[in-house]
Amino acid sequence: MRGRLTGVVVSSGAGLLLGGQLVIAGGRIDLFDLHSNRTGYILVDPKSGRLDTYDTKSKRTGWGTIHRESGTVEVFDKEGKRIGSGLLPPRVQR
Repeated sequence: MRGRLTGVVVSSGAGLLLGGQLVIAGGRIDLFDLHSNRTGYILVDPKSGRLDTYDTKSKRTGWGTIHRESGTVEVFDKEGKRIGSGLLPPRVQR
């Protein structure tokens, strides 16, 4: 179970950093491991700046915050212990 949680956290971080534009847009982001197995998903609410992480059985595994102005993301486990942080990629002007 601990290994699966670590995989979800790593996948969450990668999804947040690589899919930063999706995070800001909001909605659901599905997470996959290196073998294309679904490991969970993230729900993002851009209005509140909050995200929630879930495993494959829709059990909540953690939460996080997104600070749009600074581009920082912080992720916590369900007990509130900080398990990661990162920066969103810069916004592309179109």
